[in-house]
Amino acid sequence: MNPTLDFDAVVVGGGPAGATAADDLARQGVRVLLLDRAGRIKPCGGAIPPRLIQDFAIPDELLVARADAARMVSPQAVQVDIAIEGGFVGMVDREQFDEWLRERAAAHGAVRRTGRFVRLERDADGVCVLHYDGADGPAHVRTRAVIGADGARSQVAAQAVPGAERGRFVFAYHEVIALPEQVPAGYAAGRCEVHYNG
Repeated sequence: MNPTLDFDAVVVGGGPAGATAADDLARQGVRVLLLDRAGRIKPCGGAIPPRLIQDFAIPDELLVARADAARMVSPQAVQVDIAIEGGFVGMVDREQFDEWLRERAAAHGAVRRTGRFVRLERDADGVCVLHYDGADGPAHVRTRAVIGADGARSQVAAQAVPGAERGRFVFAYHEVIALPEQVPAGYAAGRCEVHYNG
């Protein structure tokens, strides 16, 4: 097994929540490890309201589009148009955006590791030991705190929070569809549409 590394905190999950938590901790001088599984892009529309773009200093080059209107379409083709507060919603490509957040955390001092969370335990001193499968095989780190940012079906929560393993199931589907050369009648380039078609 690899030598034990000590951190003040370990964040499991490198999506927006985990990467931002690691970044905030690193900016405060906390020794933090950001542990994330490789090659996973989660289903997500990538919409970010203007307030969060400003609060999190997200650069314009990460915005792949700006939606200035939204339309929800029911399975019965009933359409509801929704005004967008703040004038627009920025749309990001999650693969690029999530990596940018992880890189920003590392630039502020977070240590990045690729690996899969395995289990938590306490050693004889009462210190939390986090075990994971890393690029070089099984590894573990001693830490004062663990933040489980590993999604709706969090394995960290399942082990650390009584009852969390009985959480609800979550299903998501994500598809990128190319716009046809001839756009349909009523098409608006700045409108985000969500179709609920069973």
